[in-house]
Amino acid sequence: MVHFLTNGRTGSGYLAGLGHGVAPGVIVTQGWWGLVDHIKDIVDRLAAVGFVALAPDLYDDQTTDSPDEAGRVMMAREVSSVEQDLGATVGTVGFCMSGQLSLYAVCINTQV
Repeated sequence: MVHFLTNGRTGSGYLAGLGHGVAPGVIVTQGWWGLVDHIKDIVDRLAAVGFVALAPDLYDDQTTDSPDEAGRVMMAREVSSVEQDLGATVGTVGFCMSGQLSLYAVCINTQV
């Protein structure tokens, strides 16, 4: 787990792959359950094939396996705030709810 400045506050996330030296970076956005072991495993798998991968903790240390709680936590986040947190990414991949957030972040930050 790492801490970093983002969007005027301190964020945290799960980081892997720094031992590669110069390597492509990718951001893995969590599903609506939070930064759970499955997402950390995806970060580790990307690092194993040569990426520096980071999964930001968009729920500030909250995880759940309850659909009702996941919906409540997800709805408490403003999409514009999440977009700013993800705004400096090189690449992004997401699952479920975060697939939409990944697409949104890329669209907002792409210059045509």
